[in-house]
Amino acid sequence: MPDGKLVFLESSTTGHLFVRAARHQGLCPVLVTSGSDRYRNLAGEAIDTIIADTCDIAEMALVCDELQSQAPIAGILSTSGAYAAMAARLCHRLGLPGGDHQAIDNCQNKFLQRGTLKNAGFLTPAYELVHSIPSAVEAATRIGFPVIVKPVIGSGSTGVRLCLDSGDVGEQVAHLLSTGSEGTVREILIEEFIVGPEYSVETVGDVVLGITRKHLGELPYFVEVGHDFPALLRQVDEASIADTVVSALDALHLHWGPAHTELRLDERGPVIIEVNPRMGGDMIPELTRLATGIDVVSETIKLVTGAKIDLTPQRRRRASIRFLHPGAEGVVRWASDLYAARAISSVSEVELYMAEGDEVRRHGDYRDRIGHVIAVGETQNQIEASLANAMAHLQYGIEAS
Repeated sequence: MPDGKLVFLESSTTGHLFVRAARHQGLCPVLVTSGSDRYRNLAGEAIDTIIADTCDIAEMALVCDELQSQAPIAGILSTSGAYAAMAARLCHRLGLPGGDHQAIDNCQNKFLQRGTLKNAGFLTPAYELVHSIPSAVEAATRIGFPVIVKPVIGSGSTGVRLCLDSGDVGEQVAHLLSTGSEGTVREILIEEFIVGPEYSVETVGDVVLGITRKHLGELPYFVEVGHDFPALLRQVDEASIADTVVSALDALHLHWGPAHTELRLDERGPVIIEVNPRMGGDMIPELTRLATGIDVVSETIKLVTGAKIDLTPQRRRRASIRFLHPGAEGVVRWASDLYAARAISSVSEVELYMAEGDEVRRHGDYRDRIGHVIAVGETQNQIEASLANAMAHLQYGIEAS
């Protein structure tokens, strides 16, 4: 029998890894979600699921009380940053290990986060908070084109777009004000576009697990199409990035649990784009495990259940992921050979998210991707060759619908 329930508030691209790790640790995973069909990567996991309003603290408290009456809740967490503060509130209510919900809330608001970091002396993009098209155009003109327009609260690059002129700004702001990714967006950031390579730093508490090199798709969107872990960096840049991020986490009072900090490196040094009070998505935890031996998913579960954790690297290798990103709308027509792709040396995982005949819609965010390949090796050149060979076996076309 499982030792207790591990409650997940919603999920993410790495949610299935957490479910499997929870079971491996003798825990019973329970997903609480507002929609049972939201997560395709959980389709084969046969996880106990409760439908509830995961944004309502009163309803969530009732759900947890009911679960607690059936069997002990060993821990509560969310692999999605949008629900990290709710998880922390529930942990505090039940006396379970968890983060500071107020610090997480403040961090989730990109405007508040940016102000805290700027006041603490960190390099950040110039930015302004706006609520309308005219104020957005005025702010963009002051900052200087091109600018980035993004919701104050959001993740997965949803609603984020590079705007080259006032027309682009007006169009994107109108889109955000009218649709929103999780309901209507009311607050929008206009942000300076920082030119330079993009990285993310993976941490647990004040421990830096490593730095990830990020590969982005075509502008004006910021869809991440690949990651390399650890990033190939000069030692001086690696130290500067790591020190900057640890200090930023301290300024934001994020002293507990995983965090994923995104930044760009320009001639001035590391410029923090945003700090996310959650583990990195896009299978970055799996890249970390393959490269270092640190199973950050399992260690995070230990952390939230009050067990001792070990973040000591066991090996030094490299791992990369590349996503299939068609950049077009229509019906998927596969001409792939999964067996051949998976048989390639150094390839550890090949996954397709869509079946033959499924329809692809462009969102300008993580939802545009239709599959991925992961490779691990001793050198980046070896990994790149394996990825290219695997991708050559994953041919497809997008047929207009």
